[in-house]
Amino acid sequence: MRKLYNILLLSICLLLFGCKNKETVDSNGSIYGVVTDFATGEPVSNANVQLRPSGETTLTGYDGTYEFLDILDGNYSITVSKAEYTDLVDDYVISVKNGRRMRRDVQIKKTPTYIRLTDMLGDDIPCLNFGSDASTNILSFNIYNNGTSKISCQVTKSCEWITLVSPESCSITPGQNVMVTVQIDRSKLAAGNNETYVYVTSNNGSNVLKVLAIGQDVLPNVLTLPVTRPDGTINQWCNTFHANVTTEGNPAYHKRGFCFSSTTSTPTINDNRIDVTGNGLGEYSYTYWDFPPQTNTYYVRAWVMYDSDNKIQYGNVVSFTYNDF
Repeated sequence: MRKLYNILLLSICLLLFGCKNKETVDSNGSIYGVVTDFATGEPVSNANVQLRPSGETTLTGYDGTYEFLDILDGNYSITVSKAEYTDLVDDYVISVKNGRRMRRDVQIKKTPTYIRLTDMLGDDIPCLNFGSDASTNILSFNIYNNGTSKISCQVTKSCEWITLVSPESCSITPGQNVMVTVQIDRSKLAAGNNETYVYVTSNNGSNVLKVLAIGQDVLPNVLTLPVTRPDGTINQWCNTFHANVTTEGNPAYHKRGFCFSSTTSTPTINDNRIDVTGNGLGEYSYTYWDFPPQTNTYYVRAWVMYDSDNKIQYGNVVSFTYNDF
């Protein structure tokens, strides 16, 4: 009977001891997860992960994973920090119960590298304004690295009247700046206000700078040259008109030609108008075969048409005698 009693007592103790150990094991849970980059989704290694409120810390592995072991039942949250990233104070509550293994994945964002565009005094610059002064063709601005890491920048333009940006690429360490020169060609400006942009992009941030300039009206200029024969010689059978455009104008002309008359020394396009295809600088010509069979003194001058209102700019008047035998 006593032996049976001892066996029964031992069984009870083992049962109680086993239950106590099982309860202890069940109360020790764990929290694990993966830390990734918000922009790329790539794992972030060597990030510091802190468990709140206990204060325990660990580092993420090469694959961005972390884990806290032997966690007592309770509610927890994590904080993640790493150089060049904004600290993440995660408010999500991780509830550990009955020794369970709980997962919490998070993403962290890189600290923005602010590219500031400044003037020579270091003040933020809203735009480069070349104005209307014909002597102002070159202006400069600074690219300032307001971040915490080195950046590589590219500077690009978006229109033909900006002829130069220099340098087009550069590397800037934190707290430093690089001066960029912008040059314009005023002959390519449209009359009135002109607006475009210079773009500054980098491996970690970008910015844009407005560029303004005022173009002036420039009249086109055309010279009327001596009238010749079709072969270029001059005698009584001259019937080939010649002209030379020396200035395209701003806005540039869009039509050109000749006009002539035997009754007025200042012919216009309302007299005998001839249109010649083409545009741009340089010479153009036209051979006219329909003069009447008589000797007459004629007056001819070249013209170019410009502006949306089809304004006319005339060249000088050249006289010639046509003698058709």
